[in-house]
Amino acid sequence: MCGICGVISKKAKEDREVQVFGMNQAIYHRGLDDDGFFSNETCTLAMRRLAIIDLKTGKQPLYSDCGRYLIFFNGEIYNYKELKETLVALSCEFVSNSDTEVVVNLFKYFGKDMVSKLQGMFAFCIYDLVENSYFFARDRFGEKPFYYHFEDGNFIFSSEVKSLLASKSFVPKLNKSKLGSYLRLGYVDEPFTLIQHVYSLAPGCYLELTSDRQISIKSYAHTTYRPDKSIKSLEEASNFIRPYFEKAVQKQLVSDVPIGAFLSGGIDSSSVVAMMAQLSDKPIQTFTVKFQTKGYDESKIARLVSERYHTDHHEIIVENSQFKEAQFWRILDHVGLPFPDSSAIPTDIVTGEISKYVKVALSGDGGDEVFGGYTVFDWLSKLRLMSYVPLGLRSLGQWGISTLNHGLNNNKLRQLTKVLKISGLPIPRLIQETHALFDSSELEELCQGQLDYPEYEDYQIEDSLLRNAMRYRVKYDLPLDMLIKVDRMSMANSLEVRSPFLDPVLFEASCALPDQFLRNKGLGKLVIRKMMENSLPEEVFNHPKSGFSIPLHDFRNKEFKSLAKELLFTPYMVELFERESLEKVLLSGITETKDNGSGSIYRKTHQLWSLMMLSGWIKRFEVSI
Repeated sequence: MCGICGVISKKAKEDREVQVFGMNQAIYHRGLDDDGFFSNETCTLAMRRLAIIDLKTGKQPLYSDCGRYLIFFNGEIYNYKELKETLVALSCEFVSNSDTEVVVNLFKYFGKDMVSKLQGMFAFCIYDLVENSYFFARDRFGEKPFYYHFEDGNFIFSSEVKSLLASKSFVPKLNKSKLGSYLRLGYVDEPFTLIQHVYSLAPGCYLELTSDRQISIKSYAHTTYRPDKSIKSLEEASNFIRPYFEKAVQKQLVSDVPIGAFLSGGIDSSSVVAMMAQLSDKPIQTFTVKFQTKGYDESKIARLVSERYHTDHHEIIVENSQFKEAQFWRILDHVGLPFPDSSAIPTDIVTGEISKYVKVALSGDGGDEVFGGYTVFDWLSKLRLMSYVPLGLRSLGQWGISTLNHGLNNNKLRQLTKVLKISGLPIPRLIQETHALFDSSELEELCQGQLDYPEYEDYQIEDSLLRNAMRYRVKYDLPLDMLIKVDRMSMANSLEVRSPFLDPVLFEASCALPDQFLRNKGLGKLVIRKMMENSLPEEVFNHPKSGFSIPLHDFRNKEFKSLAKELLFTPYMVELFERESLEKVLLSGITETKDNGSGSIYRKTHQLWSLMMLSGWIKRFEVSI
């Protein structure tokens, strides 16, 4: 597990090397064990390494057996041993036991088609020393990051935005055209970012850079759902998926250093731990977060799983009102962009604790996206049914309930009003709307005009509503929220996190499942429930889903409120937004204590958090607006 960076330009070699040294220092935390460096007349490339596989001979750059291609690599390839056998059969010669050397030789023998053979998480740079061209690629789900700046023939890349900015090649300027995406949806659609001329290579894509500095980007991975109608029962579905899941966990246990596991008490992480225990001849080290707020704490359930499999269990207590301003700036430093998901705080805490014991930890990330776990999927179905009610009746009902609720201030009535309001939207917009942090009227009030955001373009009419909603989560929520949080905060603590549910082969198998084996009558992940029913305590399946989020309203201590007030009314925030609306967001975000007619407490605190993040980011990185 590593961080990579580089500058490809006509600048003097000495100047580039100074730039790249600073960039590589900025990602030191991503690899404490080693570094790598290459420089010639056209490029300077570097990396930091966290040694996981082939501890002694995996130093980068590594070369193809012919010496023509070199690679700087970030990630893990779980099927590298099988791929190596294929290459050996082609008379390829190796000097190490590293998965990185396998990747560069795959490129030699198979060219750009090699990416479809890789099972793992990765972002890498391959340099052709003969053609003076470059090949970059990112894994299909976006577990590993790849950012780049391309302007005036200069190509600069890195695993983190802070490192990219450390090149000092450009002044970061706010990409105002993407503010609507950030505020509305909580992310910016790739390849764009909130910085002009800074891009993120989208998951499942590769980028080619020619010797004359022309770039082309292509996708090599596509999500195609093809239900297998021969799967007739939940038991058949379970028997079909189990070997793929078992193999996914088994592949990700490959390591030359100790491995542990996240254990939240939810179905996904509990299933991973159970399978790890069944495949391992040694006790597993497991880690869980214990929250003090009722409804957020699953530590008791996690303890039951630990006891069943005799794991070496660690509970990490996250106290309410534990917020420290340093945590806020630490998240911004490592993400490099505003990040509105406050669960980055406990992720940082738990990965910091885990890194004291192991270098690698498996997680249950991706289970909801791959096997239909989110309750919002059911809400979408209900909203779609509501759309068949005549528009006039819906409008009348919306007006009547909204008028009534002015006096009652009731959260349930507010939700019903929203249902009536958005149910008639086209399905692509409807899928996005259930995710929106600010609704259209709130955003218009905040900005004195409507900020645009891109419509979900991957909606497939031949697929079910469930599958379209799942595709949305895989393309946007997963790489632009969950995986950013996990990668940046785990690597901030020099810990590698692996996600068996994101194994490409397991994912392809899940795409063959008929919808009824994913969700039914409000229950999700039915096939996983069936598969693990004899392997986990029943409490794992019966308790309400809480997810890994913090009760931000319980973290609003004096330090939090002081920072919020400081950040929301800076000159640049008042220039971007209406002051009166900022005051309104601040007031509800720091004083409201429960859900009511104006919104949920979660939504209010996270509206505030998202604006704090934006302001803090502009300040921290001296972003021009």
